[in-house]
Amino acid sequence: MTPTVDYIKSCFDEYNALFFGNSLPPIPVKLSSARTFLGKVTFTRRRSWLFGPLRNENFVLRINTRLDLPEELIQDTIIHEMIHYYIAVNQWKDTSTHGKLFRREMARINAEGNRHISISYRLSKEQQIELYPERKEQIEAFSLRKSQKCNKHQT
Repeated sequence: MTPTVDYIKSCFDEYNALFFGNSLPPIPVKLSSARTFLGKVTFTRRRSWLFGPLRNENFVLRINTRLDLPEELIQDTIIHEMIHYYIAVNQWKDTSTHGKLFRREMARINAEGNRHISISYRLSKEQQIELYPERKEQIEAFSLRKSQKCNKHQT
């Protein structure tokens, strides 16, 4: 499935109500064809005055449309990015990008919503080749070596 802006906004509204009590303000959505991420929330940090506290603002939700992914993975990616947005819009500090606050929210949503949100997603060999056609031979060779190594350990 390749998501559209309308689909992403619809999912955002549904999950905002379901998991965040409609506490998240609407966010601009952009589609991306980047090779480096499935989803991303970007924002700027700014001081309102010279020595004032830093504030997070100008949020944008970016979702990748380069790969044809299962709908459930796209939904989990949207929710994953919504957790980042939830932390940033509330001006909370986490221990790292996927720190204690993020992991707590991820665990809560996975339990409440029977979701499969994770910190990262490993692309299949076919998806890697789709993203990097110029590296097809390297990807196939690596995949073959990896499967031979696994077979050696099973015997």
